[in-house]
Amino acid sequence: MTDLARVPLEERELPRLYHELAAIGARAEGRRAPWRFGRPSPEELVVLAAQAARQEPRLLWVLVELLARGYERFDALKLRRTLARARWPAALGVAFEFARRAARSAELDDVAAFITARTAPASGERFFLGTRTFAGELARRDVEESLAEYRRWGYFSREEPIAKELGTVARGTLGPRERLNLLRRLVERQGEVTLGDYPAALRGRASRRQASRDLATAPFLARTGATRGTRYRLTRKPT
Repeated sequence: MTDLARVPLEERELPRLYHELAAIGARAEGRRAPWRFGRPSPEELVVLAAQAARQEPRLLWVLVELLARGYERFDALKLRRTLARARWPAALGVAFEFARRAARSAELDDVAAFITARTAPASGERFFLGTRTFAGELARRDVEESLAEYRRWGYFSREEPIAKELGTVARGTLGPRERLNLLRRLVERQGEVTLGDYPAALRGRASRRQASRDLATAPFLARTGATRGTRYRLTRKPT
């Protein structure tokens, strides 16, 4: 039985993980390097990849695509029991959130819900380890503008691990507080925003109708002009 708590992986072991993932259908390339994990089952590889994705962002992209395209290859009960042995079980919850957005399927929803049913969220931490300077600007934005797919599982990140090869326009999701944080930062940087600036900054992570509502109701914006000439300027910081 593979010890799934022995993560993060050592740098020299990552090529082996990519190699093993390719063997079960992932779009990845690696090599058969030495590692500590023996011969893991496909379900153990999925869980191990979710753990290692916290140190290697590319792995999250690989795993999301694998689950979106081939979740039926894995035994759901084995995967659920395997997940219970993981050091960071909520990491697989994140992968399933994005897989479900990339491949809309009631069956995938049911499978993901079953596998993660007893998985507790993390305690509020950055998903990716060591990729940001502690307390730096990018780290702060990861928290203030974190996608809902991470927040749901107790993590913070703005990374959208959905490959274009999946043939979908799906993006991550921003919650109300995160959208307003982004809007405030945008207007502080530009001095004012238009009806087109904010939806462009959202990059598909909320509808244009929602963007219009945000602009109309943000407590820190003042509106001037009408129709296409409408501008929004900062009046005060949100409370």
